[in-house]
Amino acid sequence: MTATYQSVDVPFDYRHTCWFCGEPYFESYAFLPSPNYDHQKLPILLPSCQECYGICKGIKASDLELLRDKVKEQLHRKYQKHLQIGVNWTKEELEQSEFEGKALEGFRESAWSMFEIAKERVNYLGWPLTIDGLPVASLSTSFHVQFDGINYTGLSHAVEQLAKSYNIPQPYLEEVVEVVGRDRLSYAIRFAKATYGYSTAERAASIDSLKALLAEEAVLTLPERQNAKGIDVNIGDIAELILHRTLIPPHATQWVFKQGIKSLNQLSEQEDAFFEHFGADSELTAFTYFTAMQIYLEHRELEPEWAEHQDPNRAWFDKL
Repeated sequence: MTATYQSVDVPFDYRHTCWFCGEPYFESYAFLPSPNYDHQKLPILLPSCQECYGICKGIKASDLELLRDKVKEQLHRKYQKHLQIGVNWTKEELEQSEFEGKALEGFRESAWSMFEIAKERVNYLGWPLTIDGLPVASLSTSFHVQFDGINYTGLSHAVEQLAKSYNIPQPYLEEVVEVVGRDRLSYAIRFAKATYGYSTAERAASIDSLKALLAEEAVLTLPERQNAKGIDVNIGDIAELILHRTLIPPHATQWVFKQGIKSLNQLSEQEDAFFEHFGADSELTAFTYFTAMQIYLEHRELEPEWAEHQDPNRAWFDKL
């Protein structure tokens, strides 16, 4: 009999569990990528709860990672008010509150458990997917953002939800986060909350002041950074090449030269800075560029003869 689908392996501890959110199993969703770039022939059955199964049916995704993240985003939006309980209250504050009346007393008794259930579902990572013991796909969480104990699928998703939670205009919070960086979300929220009520002109002045403050902080905390060992190379002077069927983009190479990076270890140390720089436009671009730089630098380390004599950018590396 010819198979019409592929069932993922389910570890014993995860039997009757939704792979997306950890809730009790309802039905397996048959996932076939759309668009199907890898020409997957058979659908993959993913154990799902009733809610996630319904969400999946309305999603088109080109891979499992994107499907997972889109489901998480839908859960975030649906249970945004439940998640907001953790923003406005602590468990102790709810227990000690003096709410009166049936509705308010009911809220006091159930609110924290509602928050915890929603938090567990959006934070749930599932188990590594395999079929007959072989990995189905490499699912990454490298672009995920965690804030105040809650996971978000990416920086843009985090900003969208946090803007709602803290009642801050989303475009303004996006602008502040772009200035301070993805690692300082708490700082960005505090600043935006204190200034979003200003006029348009006052907001612009606040952003300019924030940029100046951060620039001053950078000078004070990193006095040696001004004379870093990197070099500035014009983009037109950097050769584009292909290694292991991967395009090595000049813009990523230019950034590596500017940071003085010439080894995989140095690139790893600058990973956060790399994603902050290129992720501003597109997280997919940042991931693609970073992978390309890993391949490039690894090839140079494993093939020193090639690096010394055949790498078209060897003259620039020699100056680092």
